Amino acid sequence: MSAQKASNLDKIVIRSWPKVIFLYPAMLASFICGIGQYMTEAGLNSDFAEKAGMIFFVVFCFNLLVISFEFSRFKTLAILFFLLAVVFLLLYLSTRWEVFAFIRNLIEKLDLRCSTPFYFAVGSYLLLTFGAVFVTTRFNYWVIHSNEILHKEGFLGDVRRYPSPNLKMTKEINDVFEFLLLGAGRVVLFPASEKQAMVLNHVLRVNAVERAIQELLSSLQVEIAGHEHAEEQPIGG
Repeated sequence: MSAQKASNLDKIVIRSWPKVIFLYPAMLASFICGIGQYMTEAGLNSDFAEKAGMIFFVVFCFNLLVISFEFSRFKTLAILFFLLAVVFLLLYLSTRWEVFAFIRNLIEKLDLRCSTPFYFAVGSYLLLTFGAVFVTTRFNYWVIHSNEILHKEGFLGDVRRYPSPNLKMTKEINDVFEFLLLGAGRVVLFPASEKQAMVLNHVLRVNAVERAIQELLSSLQVEIAGHEHAEEQPIGG
């Protein structure tokens, strides 16, 4: 999701994004590998073709992990400690056997290669997908005003309205890698008149969205408190 904030904080727009947007590293790797391999075929670079396949494979595998699982803080730390344990184990084994040489030879024998049109085709397809996702998010978004919350969806602009006074909000960062890639997280809204919370997943730049909502709500509270104080003032001299 993304958020847009007016200069006077009269509204905040929050958009919902699907998980496919986290495949943008694979798209960038596709174009980089395609361009590098094209330059190799043109005689401008003679070494990149052997590395392009491995680069694309590693980035693509990483992206699949990101969109397939949720890496919480605890799970991420557990994986890091496990990888460190594996590294220290390999270092210990390397004192007796040629472990790293064996791994290096094994990787070199993979010889992962793809054609240049393949890289450009994958990158172009992902780019078109991102474009389609961008268009769909223009027709499904939330607008938070000082006095109401609007949920606009559909090509005809269907609108659902909820009151924003006494609104409560929580921010959750469920996936460390999603946050690192696009600053994404989850925003949960609790309107006072609704029993069910509004869960907005994959909010881009979630920290900025949280600050904007808190500023809007705090200004609303100050405004309400100011009116109440004015009503308590005695009329007359």
